[in-house]
Amino acid sequence: MVRFTALCWVIFLAGCTVSGGGTIPSRALKDPRLLYEFGERRLKKDYPEDARTVFQKVRSLYPLSQYALMAELAIADTHRKEGNFITAATAYRDFEKDHPTHEAVTSGLTTWWIGYCNFRLGPGDFILFPPAEQRDLMHTRAAYMIFQMFLARYPNSPHLDRVKKYYARSREMLVKHEFYAANFYAKKKKTKGVRARMEFILTEFPDSPRVPEAAVILSRAYIKLGESQKAVDLCQKIIVHYPKRPQAAEAARILAQARQKLASGKEAPR
Repeated sequence: MVRFTALCWVIFLAGCTVSGGGTIPSRALKDPRLLYEFGERRLKKDYPEDARTVFQKVRSLYPLSQYALMAELAIADTHRKEGNFITAATAYRDFEKDHPTHEAVTSGLTTWWIGYCNFRLGPGDFILFPPAEQRDLMHTRAAYMIFQMFLARYPNSPHLDRVKKYYARSREMLVKHEFYAANFYAKKKKTKGVRARMEFILTEFPDSPRVPEAAVILSRAYIKLGESQKAVDLCQKIIVHYPKRPQAAEAARILAQARQKLASGKEAPR
């Protein structure tokens, strides 16, 4: 029985293949570090399924090794590389729950990848599809919230630069959607809808470069709705905070119009 078991082990070491073809070196199978590094090489060569096979063997053969933990995280990476973003995000979340003190968690790496996966699940700008602002942005909103949380929680993270980039991209996609919706309401002459969308931008996305544009549209909506005092207050803020933006000149014109309405007595200040 002992001889039979030993023989089976030799055959296993010598004949273990990866999914994309080829064989895991027997030398690597005998050492968790070498086995993990072999998986890393397969992943870098863009063979994520092969790499996942290797990482799973690291976990099964050497469950108490430090490389088993590293392999668990790497398996999430293989799903991401394959474009299986839901599976990858779930794997990263599970890793965070199970290993909250791991460096990948405390540095914000797993949070970054969860946000990235959600961003990739959202609509892109492929030319054959409707523009992103016309489609469901549920995952984009989730990504934006995750990136926002990251910026508050990990201000010194080495992953900060790429998070900032995707934070801005997701934010502007959401802002663009609000402008699209406001334009729809404007064509239907539903000014309250325009007001709600522009107020949402100013409240939820105050760091967007399009805030002055939204504020000008909102000022016009206020006047149409008989809320000229709000238009006055908002236009003054535009002029003070964005004096060099073209919207400042437009705000000055709207400000004069709003003051004239208030002075005429047709609309009482609120």
